[in-house]
Amino acid sequence: MKIYADLKGIDSDKKNALIEKAIMDMDLVNYRHIRANNLSGGNKRKLSVAMAILGNPPIIFLDEPSTGVDPQAKRFMWNIISKIST
Repeated sequence: MKIYADLKGIDSDKKNALIEKAIMDMDLVNYRHIRANNLSGGNKRKLSVAMAILGNPPIIFLDEPSTGVDPQAKRFMWNIISKIST
């Protein structure tokens, strides 16, 4: 997440707070210190969405972010996406 924040040009004084918010929004708090390649498929998708929303960009392109996740996780993810789109 820090690398993506740097790539997006997020100020260093705001970076940690925005990363924490994205982690909390996507319910990834328990997986904070796990490498991305060791996450489950659903959590990898959540992480991808968290990286996409980092810094509140004006446009986000998501390619089927909830494919292959359980119905509860799918509903959670679409609620988050709905919230950030308004």
